[in-house]
Amino acid sequence: MLKDTPASTGGYVQSVEVDTQRRRALGIYYTPRSAAAMLAKWAIRSYDDTILEPSFGGCTILDAALNQLRSLGSSRPEKQIFGFDVDESAFTYLRRLLGKSQNPQFSLQDFLKAPPGRLAVTTIIANPPFVSYHRMNKAQRDTVRSWRERYAPSFAMTASLWAYFLVHSLSFLKPNGRIAFILPSAAISSDYAQPIMQMLEDRFARLMLYRMNEQLFIQAGAEERTVVLLADRYLNNEHIKAQRSECTVASLDELYQFLDSTDSNAQSTNRGTNNFSSVDRADRVLREATARGTLCRLGDTVNITIGEVIGDTNYFVKQRYEWEALGIPSRQLQPIVTRMRQLTGLRVTKREVSALYGGIPLLLSVQGWKIAKSIQRYLDSYPLKDRSNNKTFGKRNPWYQVSYDSTAVAFIGSLSHESPKVVLNSAGVSCANGLYKLTPKSSQVRHSWIAVASLTTLFRYSAELQARIRGSGALKLEPSDVAKLLVPTNAAGFDGAATRMLLARLDSLVRQGEYESATREADDALLLRTGALTVSQLNIIRDRFQDLRCDRRPLKPLR
Repeated sequence: MLKDTPASTGGYVQSVEVDTQRRRALGIYYTPRSAAAMLAKWAIRSYDDTILEPSFGGCTILDAALNQLRSLGSSRPEKQIFGFDVDESAFTYLRRLLGKSQNPQFSLQDFLKAPPGRLAVTTIIANPPFVSYHRMNKAQRDTVRSWRERYAPSFAMTASLWAYFLVHSLSFLKPNGRIAFILPSAAISSDYAQPIMQMLEDRFARLMLYRMNEQLFIQAGAEERTVVLLADRYLNNEHIKAQRSECTVASLDELYQFLDSTDSNAQSTNRGTNNFSSVDRADRVLREATARGTLCRLGDTVNITIGEVIGDTNYFVKQRYEWEALGIPSRQLQPIVTRMRQLTGLRVTKREVSALYGGIPLLLSVQGWKIAKSIQRYLDSYPLKDRSNNKTFGKRNPWYQVSYDSTAVAFIGSLSHESPKVVLNSAGVSCANGLYKLTPKSSQVRHSWIAVASLTTLFRYSAELQARIRGSGALKLEPSDVAKLLVPTNAAGFDGAATRMLLARLDSLVRQGEYESATREADDALLLRTGALTVSQLNIIRDRFQDLRCDRRPLKPLR
């Protein structure tokens, strides 16, 4: 039994919770041993390689590096590994791994504060901190700000902490060196990551990105999918365009087999080549269509804003019959969409709003200062401590008055497991901040076409490209992502009786669950008949869309 084991079960649970919170604050998710071994085998090629781990944490990568060096014939591998970490517990793991001897090549220091030039290695293997900009504490933000002042990077300040670790690590890499990183899926999907990937292409001879369907850190409470980044032959400023490859693998075992069967100097296997060529063909279709002016971004024609920030949805939003049981007068209630699954079709209808059970829920919308007694009793029931701790309530005066704007012409969800769809606001309601509001940028732009366009393969494919993939396989869209979703340019002027008839038919198909049939009809009407895409171009986009959709869906375990 360990000496620091808590004496009671309650104390143990509390200590585990404290440790979990500490790890999350620092972005610590210890690398699985199988993943560390795979990265070490790929990245360490010679008995005299030197290895850096910029945030060594639980030391699984260092342990794997030692084993790999020994297998290659190194007699003193512990002298060939270096590392940084800000967490004192990491050095406890280090002492268990290397013994109590002095290890001056390891520093209790934030890696971003380490000046380049004090160390140069052949290999960098890392699982850097997964901390988004919005979750960074003050010390982390101060470090990032100072780092940006010194190095003036090309990527945005809102980048997550892993991005800074990756870029800074290149300053410690020798020519012809290699890097192997485990990164969040944002490395491929986010806007801020694009300049970083471009920089890597300019500095390495080969760059390989593997999207992982397996959730590597699920046991640590992190559901986000990961990306394994491998790059070799560091060229620094020679600006030779890298051979870049990108594909999806189901698990670590599959990636291990994939790398093991691939010659270290080959670009990819046949599977990878086919995958990459399909990417190239789809990208070429979009470039050509955009150059012809037949495609545009949704954000070119509509504004995208978040829905109402409620603060406590369960308290302020209920079904009609629930409010009636509480004696809340209907004049103080407003229909509000809180989840896209409440909208089964392409339009919000009056019938859905007036339904007693399972329809659009109602928001308690207290207007003015004269409040009905039943409402006052209900508001007084909210715990004072919870009210004081609620940041949203603190920004409102009075705390219970939720904004309500029903002028949006359409809604789109921020999260979807299939494909995002646009739903027209035919009933004149509002939505919560789990959805986004769409409003035309010009009064001359008609809007009924948007819902039809959102069913097209083009729109659905662009959502797969722009969205962040959550651990469950769901697509997460920020407002900036929605603005980039692709629609046919001439669809903005598409309206009239023919469009209304098409919308009615597609609405019916979607409500019946015939989503793919609706997509086929939308493709025919908005993409093929208008000349936005040719049949062959559409087929290329369809094939690539299906590949991406299959890649992100969680695989069922074998029985």
